Amino acid sequence: MPDTAWWEPQSFPLALATALVSTACWGSWSNTAKAAGLLRRPRPVQGRRPRGLRSSPHSLTVELINILYASAAGGVFGVANILLTTGITLAGLSIAFPLCIGTALVLGTILTYAVDPRGKPELIFPGVVLALLGVLANARSYGLLQKHRERDQRALDARSSEAALNGAGTAAKIDACRNMTICIVGGVLMSFWAPLSAQGMKGDGGLSPYFSFLFFALAALVVSLAIIAGQQCGCSLIPRVGGVTSAREYFRLPIVLHGWGLLGGAVWALGTAANLVSGSPLGPALSYALGQTAPLVAVLWGLGWYGEFTGAPRSSVWCLVAMFVLFIGAIALLCVGGT
Repeated sequence: MPDTAWWEPQSFPLALATALVSTACWGSWSNTAKAAGLLRRPRPVQGRRPRGLRSSPHSLTVELINILYASAAGGVFGVANILLTTGITLAGLSIAFPLCIGTALVLGTILTYAVDPRGKPELIFPGVVLALLGVLANARSYGLLQKHRERDQRALDARSSEAALNGAGTAAKIDACRNMTICIVGGVLMSFWAPLSAQGMKGDGGLSPYFSFLFFALAALVVSLAIIAGQQCGCSLIPRVGGVTSAREYFRLPIVLHGWGLLGGAVWALGTAANLVSGSPLGPALSYALGQTAPLVAVLWGLGWYGEFTGAPRSSVWCLVAMFVLFIGAIALLCVGGT
């Protein structure tokens, strides 16, 4: 394959800005779902070729192994993302988000740092802890807001029998255990995509961030389609959260809804590609951890554009303030830890 110049940031500030692009994109792509009514350039080094696909027998074997790493990353991400969205639908944002994203943030950063130990761990990991606390504060804020609104609208049914209440309580406990399991499994799986991608791009023989993203996205697409097809046929292990539909009904939707969906995918793809590209100078653990502070951006959208916290109780607002302070502290520690 002829040499190709791939752009990658060559300075820490530029790489940091690129990583923060992923934060902004990952925290913003879901706005398109709401709108639809749904949910380096390499330095020239003597004898070194730009990373990509090579042609010698030995390098071809190495490339195939790295392609498998990138594809595995996309596959586990596809499963984890469906588990996350399912968990949010079944258990609610205040439960699913800290369980899934919190697990992925901590475990994913640790595993990625084990693959490529760059940066200052004495600053990076405290930053991860602050980010985790920010996720928990975010979830707590939403939980308090939800309880406040439910209390205003709740109507007790005095005619319900004690047996019916006991039966409902047992079923609720079973559903809660199932929902928590879905969220935790999704978080564990989501924590594996970053170290797998980092392993596939490791060393001079590794894939470029662009090729890594290509195979990542293809694998995520295949796995997601397989899961959705299985759900349609009733042979999926992931619970359904909606009725059975058909391809005909899908294509009958207005073109504007498909446009919003494609725009959301493009924003997410830009963020993921930026995260992989920034991992070369920053280290994948740092770029991944910065990307996982995306809830900060999502909450800003919810506050400023959607007015989600209008009429929120004071306790919910204070949790939100704590979330902003924790995330800002986390980003500061991560940035200093990367230098």
